[in-house]
Amino acid sequence: MVFFFFFFQAEDGIRDAQESRGLGDVYKRQKVSSVVASEDAAAGSPTKTAVGDAAAPTQQSTSPQSSLGVQDHVSLYLQIAQCHLKLKDEEQAKGTILKAAAAFRNTTQSGRISIAQAVIVSLKDVENALQILRSVPATSEYYIAAKARMANIYLTQRHNRRMFARCFEELVEQSPSVQSLTHLGEAYAAVQEPDKAIVAFEKARAMDPNNTDLAVRIGRTLASTHDYQRALRYYKDAVAGDGTKFSLRKDLAILYWRLGDINNAISTLRDSAVINNTKSASTETVEQSVERVNTTLLMCKIYRSVQNTQQAVEALIQARVFQNTLVTRLRTEPPEVISQQHHIAATICCELGEVYLKTHVDDKALSFYNEALKHEETNEQAMLALAKLYLNRGEIDSCEQQCNALLRTNPNCEDAIIILADIMHRRNRYDDAANHFSQLLEKKPDNYNALVEYVQLLRRAGHLHRATKTLENADKAIRPGQKPDPGYYYAKGLYQRCTNNSADALKTFNEGRYPVENKWAQRCLISMIEIFISPDNENMWEDVSAELKEEARKNLAAAEPLLAEVQDTTKRTLLEGYWYAAHKEKAFLEKALEKFFELMSSDQTDDNEADDDDAAPAKKPTNSTKDKDEGESSGKINVPALVGLAVVLQMMKQTPKARNHLKKVAKTQYNASEDTEFERGYLLLADIYIQNGKYDLAQELLKRAIQANRSCSRGWELMGLIFEKEQSYKDAADFYDKAWRLLGERDPGIGFKLAFNYLKAKKYVTAIDVCHKVLVIHPEYPKIEKDVLERARLLLRQ
Repeated sequence: MVFFFFFFQAEDGIRDAQESRGLGDVYKRQKVSSVVASEDAAAGSPTKTAVGDAAAPTQQSTSPQSSLGVQDHVSLYLQIAQCHLKLKDEEQAKGTILKAAAAFRNTTQSGRISIAQAVIVSLKDVENALQILRSVPATSEYYIAAKARMANIYLTQRHNRRMFARCFEELVEQSPSVQSLTHLGEAYAAVQEPDKAIVAFEKARAMDPNNTDLAVRIGRTLASTHDYQRALRYYKDAVAGDGTKFSLRKDLAILYWRLGDINNAISTLRDSAVINNTKSASTETVEQSVERVNTTLLMCKIYRSVQNTQQAVEALIQARVFQNTLVTRLRTEPPEVISQQHHIAATICCELGEVYLKTHVDDKALSFYNEALKHEETNEQAMLALAKLYLNRGEIDSCEQQCNALLRTNPNCEDAIIILADIMHRRNRYDDAANHFSQLLEKKPDNYNALVEYVQLLRRAGHLHRATKTLENADKAIRPGQKPDPGYYYAKGLYQRCTNNSADALKTFNEGRYPVENKWAQRCLISMIEIFISPDNENMWEDVSAELKEEARKNLAAAEPLLAEVQDTTKRTLLEGYWYAAHKEKAFLEKALEKFFELMSSDQTDDNEADDDDAAPAKKPTNSTKDKDEGESSGKINVPALVGLAVVLQMMKQTPKARNHLKKVAKTQYNASEDTEFERGYLLLADIYIQNGKYDLAQELLKRAIQANRSCSRGWELMGLIFEKEQSYKDAADFYDKAWRLLGERDPGIGFKLAFNYLKAKKYVTAIDVCHKVLVIHPEYPKIEKDVLERARLLLRQ
């Protein structure tokens, strides 16, 4: 369909108003009067123009008719009619065409004028337009163009596929030629009748056996009907006839690729003339250079599809070399051509950067992304990738610079806004970071990536209550009757979990697990497992001697089948370790140790720079095993595995060993991507220090935990415990109150401690209020009524 439309445009010189790209496009409104005046002069018409008054040409002026041929004169009429259409003045366009029809009625250009007239008439009267096109005689040189336009009208305006094809059938009946048969084949292909298309193409090829383009058309049509063997035969014949055309080899290689014959696909591309050209690059055409790049890129794509990473990277590097050579040869080309080729070069560099980023070769990735920006300064993909890479490397200033540059290019780039907010959070500028997110979410409340980051930011900033309104707006943005996006479920579940509403969080995360292929499914699944293992975010190293309650056993049983669904093997192993540890039995604790040692061992295998000290924990510890010096830390530290190991050792009453491992964690540079593990490590080590009376060391660790996550309720609770032990009950109550509020005033244990310290601080009324809140949710909670509530009432009466 598109082929015939453009064929018509080239023939008749006038275009649809919506599709106009010709001479008329460059005319401005203020110049139309002079253009129309020229048309009037050419036709010898009155002095008043269609758009405004203009001075008529003087009698002494030379008539344009004396210097223009018939074809050029008609072209002038058609261009003026096109100008009128551009100005949406259909009546003037009709008038111009009618004057042309009257002036050139008996010339060879009459058919061309009829087609132009039909274009204008078809805007309102399709049947009349068809009648005009039927009037073009078969002897006219514009007969084929008229049939093409008629077919286009049937297909696009009447939606009659049968008559669309019939127009070309009549064309073949009137003039059976290679051209008409090719048009017929294309028409059949356009209306999804490939068998008839193949017959038409084969008839055309019988008339012109050396036409390789026909072989390609037949091959593509056969491939669409899944007759791959015949398609291969036609493509091979075409390549044998003219192997220099890239399109032929490309189609053949892609067909081999679709059939799973990778070797033949690659061989077909390697045998191409542009790859085997031994001539100097300066002697080949630009088209050949472009084909060389495209051939190499296709080879890369094929290699990548079969997981042959090494060959894919080599092909991509080769494509980069070819593209750079091409770019240096285009200095004399038009700016738009040069810009396009620089964009392709930048895209190739970005692909290479992504490859090396995935293999953790950050320096090479950095180099290629920077090279991409040299080709194209405003390449958003390269700028965003650089910003993320700098962020992961801890180069915050460089990251911020890239984000700002990206936002200058695209002020609405959501990823850049999210990264900037993360930077501000790392610099403890929580309000600025939150403002970035809130502005973004006000414009687009269903941006679930930003919503999740916003909830996490508010958690770290200790302002989770501000997430309520944003979640409500996201809920309102969901259309009635439409199932919410899994991203919405994850964000909502995250908020519920952070506010100690584990039961609702489980239900919400479960909704977000489906469909299983969605990008949030695994995150929802992992969150569910973590809740089952630790429903109230309690520290499992406490109360080890107590037997598991029936509810806890049910939770662990529910988590077991979910563990098998975790796709990330490292994360699955880590969760399995905590799952075993949660049973709090010796046999399970030993299995948990094995899981954490397995993680450390696999990490050291992957890290070629790991030294012997790092490898030492790979052996299961015994009572006679001597740990390294407490302050010793070398090589790469696997923080999640080390913290998990310390938790299990603490549960096994091997506190010195747990402390030594945790000291390594405390000396490791904080990594936001492992924030949960760092926080757990800080809390456990602080708990150990508190038990040993080292309150100063414990406070330093707790401050680090709270600074990284101001919603760390356990951190505030332990700070309260320290001040309570120091008998500073008012300060202790302040810390307990923060923990109590962060957990939604639901945790009875913290409620008891808060009420008790208010009692000790002689704030009896406040203590009574807290007791009432605890008893409303947990009416049978022991001690609080007798030890705090009754005593506070008694003391208040005194």
